[in-house]
Amino acid sequence: MQRSGHVLIGIIVLFMLALFSVSSVCLAESDEDETNLTNNTTNLSAEWVVDFTASPFEGYPPLCVQFTVSGPKGEYSWDFGDGATSNVMNPVHCYRQKGIYWVKLKYYYGTIAGEVSKPDCIKVLDPELFVDFSASPTNGSAPLTTQFSITGNPTNIIWHFGDGSDDVTEMNPRHQFVYPGNYSPTLTYCLAGSCDKISKFNYIEVEQGNDIDFIAERTNGTAPVCTRFVVTGEADDFKWDFGDGGESYEESPVHCYADSGAYTVSMTYTRDGAPYTITKNRYLVYTPKIIPEFSVTPLEGIAPLCVTYGITNPTQSWTFNFGDNSTGTGASATHCFGTSGTYFPSLTYCSNDFCDTIEYPSPVMVHQPRILVAAGSTPNEYSFSTDAPEGLKYSWVFGDGSGAEGAAVKHTYSSEGTYQVSLVVNGVCGCNAITVKEITVKPKKKLDFTATPLSGCAPHCVQFNEQSPEIPLSRLWEFGDGDTSEDKNPFHCYQFPGPYTVTLTDVFTNQTEEVVKENYITAHAVPKPSFTAYPPSGYAPLTVHFTDTTLDYTEKRYWNFGDTVTDTEKIVDHRFDEPGEYNVTFTVWGAGDCRGTKSQVIEVLKQEDISYDFSGLPVRGVAPLYTSYKLTGNMQQSELDFGDGQKTVERNPFHCYDTAGIYSPSLHACESDTGCEDIKKPAYVVAVSPNYLNMTLIPGWNLVSVPVTLEQGYDIMEILSGVNTAGHSVFTWNSTSGSWARVGRDYPLSPLSAFFMYVPEMVTVPLVISQEGPQQNLTRTLDTGWNLVSFADVMTVSADEAFRSVEEFWSYAIGYDAVKQRYLAPVTKGVDSVGSEMDPTKGYWLFMNASVQMIGKKL
Repeated sequence: MQRSGHVLIGIIVLFMLALFSVSSVCLAESDEDETNLTNNTTNLSAEWVVDFTASPFEGYPPLCVQFTVSGPKGEYSWDFGDGATSNVMNPVHCYRQKGIYWVKLKYYYGTIAGEVSKPDCIKVLDPELFVDFSASPTNGSAPLTTQFSITGNPTNIIWHFGDGSDDVTEMNPRHQFVYPGNYSPTLTYCLAGSCDKISKFNYIEVEQGNDIDFIAERTNGTAPVCTRFVVTGEADDFKWDFGDGGESYEESPVHCYADSGAYTVSMTYTRDGAPYTITKNRYLVYTPKIIPEFSVTPLEGIAPLCVTYGITNPTQSWTFNFGDNSTGTGASATHCFGTSGTYFPSLTYCSNDFCDTIEYPSPVMVHQPRILVAAGSTPNEYSFSTDAPEGLKYSWVFGDGSGAEGAAVKHTYSSEGTYQVSLVVNGVCGCNAITVKEITVKPKKKLDFTATPLSGCAPHCVQFNEQSPEIPLSRLWEFGDGDTSEDKNPFHCYQFPGPYTVTLTDVFTNQTEEVVKENYITAHAVPKPSFTAYPPSGYAPLTVHFTDTTLDYTEKRYWNFGDTVTDTEKIVDHRFDEPGEYNVTFTVWGAGDCRGTKSQVIEVLKQEDISYDFSGLPVRGVAPLYTSYKLTGNMQQSELDFGDGQKTVERNPFHCYDTAGIYSPSLHACESDTGCEDIKKPAYVVAVSPNYLNMTLIPGWNLVSVPVTLEQGYDIMEILSGVNTAGHSVFTWNSTSGSWARVGRDYPLSPLSAFFMYVPEMVTVPLVISQEGPQQNLTRTLDTGWNLVSFADVMTVSADEAFRSVEEFWSYAIGYDAVKQRYLAPVTKGVDSVGSEMDPTKGYWLFMNASVQMIGKKL
């Protein structure tokens, strides 16, 4: 749990840094950079999700891997992790060295860009440690002679064939299985300081044989070799011709071959007086002690590529096979490749009538030279170059009847059209490389730009896209609100309403172009709905008079009274028939169809005959709080519980609340005719800690709130107008739009809200606590995702207690340490929320899993 908690904290902190452009460093910047607080994250559409696969992802070198992209066609840039790169969408890349490679793919599609990174994606094993064996044939009639071959370079070899024969220590033995059956050969070997074995179950399948035949125990090996010949079947007489001039008349002779070569063996036998001969051409193949090796360099390059082949340990004769159906001889040979491709070289050699072919472990990779095109400084002028090898002869044909010589040339087309540009590169070793590229010549475009969307509700974010005839030396965007950018396709947000003129200036080699679009972007103001409701509470049936007091909007409105009834009039009288709390929402629309919503809770009480009652004065203040109570009603007996553990039977008592807290007094009254009645008043007395009489701000950014409802006239941001903010604005978070909002002087100071404020030095602001308090519980709607909140209380409480009204819907709470100017560790609900301490004078980021209404105490 501890490890997962650490991982969760890391994920939340990274998410907070991405979601909110606010941190101790960002917030400490000058006022000029405060627009960085806006969340400008661009969402990636579902159809543009990029990933890639690799096949195979593990093997021995050369390991050629096919990379395949899943995603739309765009621009791609591969980094294969071994120093090689590619811009092909689905490339094939060959790894030649052992290792574990980290593959990265960068992609671009218009203004969308990203990267897919896969550590340990490709694993190239050490070729020196690869060992395996094969056999041919693996099945047939008895006696079955099988050639075993080893792949790799093991030592201390021991073969166990599984047929009861003696073990063999040769590298690639030839073995005869005399009797029918299934055999499981085993190879035991050592390599790089460790030993292992490879066993293949029932690998050899031998069927019953009927005809007479012979086999040699050792059909291959390194000369000199001695082998025994074994006859299967019965005959009367035998005569052997061993192919090297030797003969024998024994049934199972042993013969020694002094020299390497391929030997044809004949056995003549008689049965019932009739002679028969069995001849096996090139039956015995004995290799020389020294096998030739050859080198190939280079293994990769751009055509025309000159590749040199050399041989060591030469035999009687040899031929280089270059891999393109051409060959060469001699101690060394040079071959020219003029066409791209993958070529597999090999060497065929012969010694004493024995010939064999050796394949080189790595292919030759030849790439076609590319034609590189860049726009020139004048219209229809182009610069042509190539990545072909340097120091050669280069011949260009531009497709319009003209040409040029040289590695880098320029050409101007006289008319627009599509042209086939070809390049011939003459190699120094006998071949040419030819490459062709098609280009389209169009009239040079003028500088222009587009933007989307052109209008919206402030803050309004716009994606700009430059349409430039060529790559400029520099560019400057002027968005019309004082902000600028040098990006090619900037993303900019207009924080305030108004029309904006946008200017783009590009500086080219020979000129400067400017595009000005007057009143191009319009950011519409979001209306701030306002209304009155009187009375806000009362007994059912209750008629409430609603009046729209909103200024500067289109007169389009919508009332929702919370009881399924709606209206659109400016002034509405609505009757609530049933008791309950009704959340009345009022929505108004402004220019550009921008809308704002305001809510208020109407409390409708059940009509009851109250025989007795009590009241106190004052019921709100600073602890210690002295309250005088008065009981009303004709009661014979009474007992008043002050809510702090003390009680009294006095009719008009005087009581002192010594410590800060929220107290709920109750009256137990009895009368002979009607019996007894209990009257309770929840959260009736609020004794506030003296520490909460002031708002203390320390140097830097502070995330603060007020703990209780303030006196009317002292409950707006105006009380902080005299505080020095060093030119910084005061910010809060609009969870509905997902953006930061500057706070004005008339912004209400509510116990359920919080805001960021910067001060250069410590300052204390006195708070005036309301003597009456709100008539009903405080409410606020929280949106799905992150919300900037606080809570109403007179002391520090746990996170579970602070956010009890939304306990089923919140996941994480994050506070801010103003002393260290950084965020505190997240509090996770159900993990560390019980023992946490939350301060009602501070603000908190609260992550909500749903949009719900937060209810605070009547403080």
